[in-house]
Amino acid sequence: MEGECVGGFGRWQVRLATLLALPVLLTGLYGTNYVFLAASTPYRCHISECEDNGTLEAVSPSSWSPDWASFVLPGDDACSRHPAVSDTCDHDSFDNTSRVVCDSFVYLEHRSIFAEFNLACQEGKRALVGTVHNVGMLVSLPIMGYISDKWGRRAALVVSGTGAGLLGLCKSFAGSYTAYVLAEFLETVLGASVYPAAFVLMIEWLGVEQRILASLLLGIPLSAGAATLALLDYLTGYWRLWARVAYPPSFLLLLYPWLLPESVRWLVANSKLPQAARVIKQAARWNRVALPEDAIDKMLAAQTEPVVDKSEVEDDEEESLFRAFIKYGELRRRLLTCFVWWSSAVFVFYGLAVRAHALAGSPHGNYALLAAAELPALLLNTLLLDRAGRRPLLTAALLLTALALIAIPLLPDSEGVYGTALFLAGKVGATMALNALYVYTAELFPTRARQRLLAACSTCGRLGAILAPLTPLLAAYGTWVPPTLLGALPLASAALTRLVPETLGRRLPDRFRDLQLPHDSIA
Repeated sequence: MEGECVGGFGRWQVRLATLLALPVLLTGLYGTNYVFLAASTPYRCHISECEDNGTLEAVSPSSWSPDWASFVLPGDDACSRHPAVSDTCDHDSFDNTSRVVCDSFVYLEHRSIFAEFNLACQEGKRALVGTVHNVGMLVSLPIMGYISDKWGRRAALVVSGTGAGLLGLCKSFAGSYTAYVLAEFLETVLGASVYPAAFVLMIEWLGVEQRILASLLLGIPLSAGAATLALLDYLTGYWRLWARVAYPPSFLLLLYPWLLPESVRWLVANSKLPQAARVIKQAARWNRVALPEDAIDKMLAAQTEPVVDKSEVEDDEEESLFRAFIKYGELRRRLLTCFVWWSSAVFVFYGLAVRAHALAGSPHGNYALLAAAELPALLLNTLLLDRAGRRPLLTAALLLTALALIAIPLLPDSEGVYGTALFLAGKVGATMALNALYVYTAELFPTRARQRLLAACSTCGRLGAILAPLTPLLAAYGTWVPPTLLGALPLASAALTRLVPETLGRRLPDRFRDLQLPHDSIA
């Protein structure tokens, strides 16, 4: 509605995209901050018989690998040491036939909470930070969804963005692991809904048919934010400083009630017609479109008094979503397929971000490359989704991800240049698949239940995000296990694409019974 009445895509939409770029960029910056702020670092036992307590605070290259390490520290276990039999530090002072668990540790770097909160030999607690972060994302959806529907898309974006900044800043003062994890959870509960609010606002100004363009316009700053995460961690060098630099810019969103226009659709749906008319006139002026006064009144009247087919209302009243799920096999097949797609795609997408530290070379450079790999994926989707079709593109993206990641353990040097290239190819495929799912999934379900079913699929995706930070723990069973798992899931998902129809160029189903019709009959 909005795009048509103000002359399509123009200066007003460019202004909107520019304003939304800041909160979306900050979302990319905060979204996976645990990859660096809770990153592991090399560690060894602190040997009080051979070194003073100064190495607990800072360590030099010589004190990190001292000569006595060969007869005190086992080479295959960083969590244990040989027990001392005397107070001196020489070869005969330690029993090399037995081991004891270390009671304190020396860390090579003190960049992250790993050293600050003494998480050596507690990989589960370190990985839990990412899981708690993503649990907060799951909790955030209904809370911010209610705010968005009750008080507007702009209100949800401002509350979510500034709330994340406030809680993130508080996180920088955490004095214990428990306090940090609690702040991480609360930050995500408030902040995880910035992108959904921005996407809905963009869609409601561009029109649903422009959702692919909206994904591109918001995907670019999202990718830039992820790259900024790596750059800022490299420049600051300490997690508390990172937080105190990264989170304050979110307070700029407090200006958005005066800068960012509200969705006309939301204003009309909530009977705020004078405000809707004022925003439409402002948009028309920006786009240099002459809009007659009576045209606005007619358009708003049409939106507030939609024509409803009585028979359709009766059908909907008689048939609940649960009853439709039981009654229609096609609905069950599509919904269960989408559940698998979403949980798998989101698991792989976040799993690759967590695995960036496993690549050879600089972790900051690797993560920036991963973020940059999202740009060609977004561009390819924008060019091909309306040409190649939804199902072929999704299948190709899933197969690209699967083949690239499964091939990594087969290389002689899986952490070398070729391994990194395959990893990046997998990230391109994973981004394409997840981006395509936003479009494809919405088109598979009837209009009457589309938003609810899309939300259900998104919730399954959040479950995948919760499990993704735990994938490094699987490396204990073999370095080949994580990339193989990340590749096997999209391979299985690609096989499922044959269970659902192509939607490009076909009329979308309106009612549940439309799903039972031959696919060509609703074209």
